[in-house]
Amino acid sequence: MPSSPAALRRGGTGRFTPPKRSLQPAAPVGLKGRIVSAMSGERWEVSQSRSVRSGWVWRGIMVLSLMALGVAIILAGNHQSLLAVFWVVIAAGWFSVSVWVWRMHARYVRGD
Repeated sequence: MPSSPAALRRGGTGRFTPPKRSLQPAAPVGLKGRIVSAMSGERWEVSQSRSVRSGWVWRGIMVLSLMALGVAIILAGNHQSLLAVFWVVIAAGWFSVSVWVWRMHARYVRGD
């Protein structure tokens, strides 16, 4: 059993999380700096976002899709079929985004 918090963080996955006090705040960047960085060709990847690293984001989107499906069922029961179809489309979109983020999260956890 590791005795220090640093040893605990280095535990099972081999990843190391630095303590918060070791991270330096970023220096403010002016308008010219933002334009130059945007034109540099550097691409941001979704797989590096906090949404992919956290397992709660895809679960939240899944809950939203289930709630949208529930709204569609209620609307269909109230003879509002056109609105029900719209909400089914919304639910399908949120479900597909949820599965996409889940697959990226699973890939992140495996280390691919």
